[in-house]
Amino acid sequence: MELKFGWPEYAIIGVLLTLPLLYELNSTFKYYSKILLYNVILMLSAILVMPVCLLRPFNYANYESAFAIFNFLTAIFGLKIEVINEEHLKTDSPCIVVCNHQSSLDLMVMSHLWPKKCICMVKKELLYSGPFGLTLKLANTIFVDRANTEKAKNTMNDVFANVRAEGVKVWVFPEGTRNHGCGMLPFKKGAFHLAVQAQIPVIPLVVSSYTEFYSKKERRFGTGKVVVQAMPAVSTKGLTKDDVAELSERVRKQMLDVFNDISLKKRIEVETNGAH
Repeated sequence: MELKFGWPEYAIIGVLLTLPLLYELNSTFKYYSKILLYNVILMLSAILVMPVCLLRPFNYANYESAFAIFNFLTAIFGLKIEVINEEHLKTDSPCIVVCNHQSSLDLMVMSHLWPKKCICMVKKELLYSGPFGLTLKLANTIFVDRANTEKAKNTMNDVFANVRAEGVKVWVFPEGTRNHGCGMLPFKKGAFHLAVQAQIPVIPLVVSSYTEFYSKKERRFGTGKVVVQAMPAVSTKGLTKDDVAELSERVRKQMLDVFNDISLKKRIEVETNGAH
């Protein structure tokens, strides 16, 4: 039986042959392809874990189930994650974990060192991100309405009550938004108000720069290494609301020093290995 191909079949074959070449030769095409794949996998992972979340709705343990699935993303996207001083996160006591925020790729980092009995504070807009938003809701995520100060304050009061009643940890990105540039944006003070109000420590967590393998501005998404360093807990015992600004700035300075240090060491390592 003789097979006959028309122009639609030839067009499909041409596309299938062209896509791998574009992926290897065009960094912009590779960037958008990997971003699309990343978001599709996130949504599929959220759907996959949803039955478990529905069996125990609004439970912080659902984070652990979700991150167990997200964890394999690092292998798919060729990322190696090194964690320094992870023991600082292994505490049974309630605390506020503050971490710098670079992109949605932070989820891969979070999946590798998510503390036990921890919930996350995120912007309200993520609630409407389809299956991913629903999974966040079922994990008892804290959604903050940044456009409404009064609602944000009420949310923080609810979080304070939750921390005191259940002894949970709260993961916060104090920059408030993704920072695609170098360094760190100024910190918002909500997390530090909460820590002082509850008289619980702040644990700074610093993630090295992604610039060696990822850049939204340059449309670049390759493979690489991420270094994460957990810092010793910063006590808030005896502090009052008058100390919040100083506490916030002090923690930011300490985190920025570590960020510059681990990012520089990683860049030197990449350049050294590239030279051999």
